[in-house]
Amino acid sequence: MTVNNDAASTSQSGELKYLVYTSVATRKMLPDDLESILFTSRRRNLDAGITGLLLYRGNVFIQFLEGPALEVDALMDRISCDDRHSRVRVLVVERVAERSFADWKMGFAIPKDTRPTGIEGLRDSFTDLTSGADYDMVRQAAEDFSVWFKAGQRAVPS
Repeated sequence: MTVNNDAASTSQSGELKYLVYTSVATRKMLPDDLESILFTSRRRNLDAGITGLLLYRGNVFIQFLEGPALEVDALMDRISCDDRHSRVRVLVVERVAERSFADWKMGFAIPKDTRPTGIEGLRDSFTDLTSGADYDMVRQAAEDFSVWFKAGQRAVPS
């Protein structure tokens, strides 16, 4: 996997930390609020070598972070103190050798809300991530979003 910037490719230990968390917005997030979050995070993440993806649906955030462990930990400390959201819950923490979101300082998407279909086995990955399901289901949902986001980005004309 190729990384587009030097800061994102550096890691003090040679390993990267991959972390997924969810939280609940403390107020309605307007487009300007989300734009502000993205502007700040993209600038800071570039300097810290962090890449990832932020999802927002309803009043729930899901964020995927990857980068040097110390930088990801420092970012999570700041995120935990941010009063724009509450109930921060870390879902996945892993050491990885390569990035899932190498091309994005911080990708962003608003997944569509889904309705139950009654079809056996059909899942909503956003709900899987936020429901407190078992680790394997959460990890699979995180991987599903990674693939979904990458496919969507390739489908968008430049």
